[in-house]
Amino acid sequence: MTKRTMVLLGFLALAVASRFLILLNPSWANFSPVSSMALFAGTYALNQRQAILWSILPIWISNLILNNVVYPQYFDGFSFGIDFVHLSIFAGIAFIGSRISSISSFVGANIISVLGFFILSNLAVWAGDAIGYGFKVGNAVVYAKDFSGLMTCYAAALPFLKNAIVSQFLFSTVLFGGFELVKNKVPALQR
Repeated sequence: MTKRTMVLLGFLALAVASRFLILLNPSWANFSPVSSMALFAGTYALNQRQAILWSILPIWISNLILNNVVYPQYFDGFSFGIDFVHLSIFAGIAFIGSRISSISSFVGANIISVLGFFILSNLAVWAGDAIGYGFKVGNAVVYAKDFSGLMTCYAAALPFLKNAIVSQFLFSTVLFGGFELVKNKVPALQR
């Protein structure tokens, strides 16, 4: 394993660890590094397959912990932490990250990532039982399968969007800026 790969994985490990910040204060819901982590992996991984793996593997591992230790009441038995909807969205965000080449594309990628995640993940929540997505029936919020139900779902999610936007830009700035600073000081981290 190269020094560059070890440093990149270290940055990703710190991002995953910060996913547990929500445990300190529930009002931090959706204040998470995962979308920024996927962009980061997409930008700095050696290839697309590695970027996708670096995006979804940490999320899957932290899902195992969160679902089975912190939030077991929302799952029937052991949760394998596999959430195809979110994992697919993060794989897509890694692809977007592979297109970052300037400050303007960095800003655009962050905006697309946070809004895309909001739109697609809440669309999945709205579709819920129709696509086999969601928590066990007793804890699921079921929305009417019409335009009004979809808008109700998005409205219910709006309070989480602020934290998502703030965390997207904060964690992306820390991950990308931190790695660029380290990379400029350590030549072995250059591609």
